[in-house]
Amino acid sequence: MSYRYLLQAVALLLVAGILITAFSPPGGVFAAHPQQAAYGNKLDSFFATQMAAYKIPGLSVAIVRAGQVEYLKGYGVANPAGDPVTPETPFLLASVSKSFTALGVMQLVEAGKISLDDPIKKHLPWFTLEGEGGEAITIAHLVYHTSGFSQRVGEEMNELPNTPDGLESGVRGLAGQELNFSPGSGWEYSNANYSILGLLIQEVSGLRYEDYVQQNIFAPLGMKNSYTSLAGARAGNAASGYYPFFGIPVVYDESMPYATATVPTGGLWSSAEDMSRYLLAHLNGGQYESAALLSAAGIGRLHAPGAEIFPGYNYAMGWFHAPGFLDREFLDTLSTQLKQYDDMETLWHEGEWLNYRSIALMLPELDYGVVILMNINDRTVSSVYKDIAWDVTLIATGGEAYYFPPGEDFIVRYSLWIFSGVAVLLLAGLLWSLLRRNRSWLALIPLPINLGLLAYLHLKLLPDNDVNLPILLRGAPDLGILVSLITVLAIGWSAASLLPFLKKAPSK
Repeated sequence: MSYRYLLQAVALLLVAGILITAFSPPGGVFAAHPQQAAYGNKLDSFFATQMAAYKIPGLSVAIVRAGQVEYLKGYGVANPAGDPVTPETPFLLASVSKSFTALGVMQLVEAGKISLDDPIKKHLPWFTLEGEGGEAITIAHLVYHTSGFSQRVGEEMNELPNTPDGLESGVRGLAGQELNFSPGSGWEYSNANYSILGLLIQEVSGLRYEDYVQQNIFAPLGMKNSYTSLAGARAGNAASGYYPFFGIPVVYDESMPYATATVPTGGLWSSAEDMSRYLLAHLNGGQYESAALLSAAGIGRLHAPGAEIFPGYNYAMGWFHAPGFLDREFLDTLSTQLKQYDDMETLWHEGEWLNYRSIALMLPELDYGVVILMNINDRTVSSVYKDIAWDVTLIATGGEAYYFPPGEDFIVRYSLWIFSGVAVLLLAGLLWSLLRRNRSWLALIPLPINLGLLAYLHLKLLPDNDVNLPILLRGAPDLGILVSLITVLAIGWSAASLLPFLKKAPSK
């Protein structure tokens, strides 16, 4: 090749570089081909394995570090039509939405409009509760889940109607509730806390909660694929949500958390690309490019632990907080940069609805964050989803994926099989009683067994998991169907056992 042609080639490359730079989308922290990160092939292999093992239709991931978006990619399908998941595909954030509500609260604190120590009645004068304690609830109690509201009360708010004034009417509807403990004397996670905070933002700012988030968080960060309503998200090509109905993923978009009252606690939508901007702002003292969401001091207060759940495990403002989440001895067995840090601060929050799962995790000392959005949720392997974020972090910090196994106990892990087996046994017993029509007292043995089973299900198992049968049918329909079937069969078998004794004995 002559020098003339070589110079022309160099000139063309320079022109191409200038054009690419000039016409690149705004937000220079985004790499042109983030999937080509050094560990990209490892992540591809890891996600392929986990998506097959846990039947995940689609997911999107963003990794940020040192002020840059280091990895950004979609995997799998967004809907039954087979449209691929991209970094721009919106997913339901579910409870990761709480971090946005907490951020809004801190923005109002920095604006001097509220104080965390304010009683909620200062801003919602009509707010009242049944029994004692309601007068003492402060904004801080709500932010840190130390108000005394139960998890069950928060779950029940998902059943409220979707109306324009649903947020206020939902909070007013709490008037008949009693607190589980005096404000500040305990900790219990409850969606009710963040619904009240959403209404607080609405009342103090003079904007609907949805408009406040759009104008004060989404817009400054350029989060163009983020939404505050189900209708908006679907118009923006949101991923369909899948539920593993008896282990088979099926689209289950009919049952969604709308209830307008739940938007501040679990109703926001976003994409991996948008969430990367959000994490960058959190890791950069509230600043993203020219947008300042909070001061560095405000971000520090937002992330600081405010309530101890148990030793070493805390709740900050919309984030869980731990000084070191992975076991030290476990880390020492791995080849990862994480081994260099003792008691490394970890901030994270998960979001789950019956057909979506999200996890956002930050390691401020590493200036690192990851978000993973999925369009399925299987509560029998719930722990795996959070651990996917840790496996990704192990890969991104120079190690290998550990492929954390499910941490659920035997009953939860195999609940569908167990409940199905119980239903089959009850059906067999019912048929046996109907066919035998035995008047022997031995035939009454099933009666205390069935009554004990019903008491365990409805007075122990469901309440211990903060659900009742209607909530279970909505949130885990296959388990709800099995519990309903077991209830009917247990009552039916008990009745069939008693029936021969209720009939008049035949005369001789």
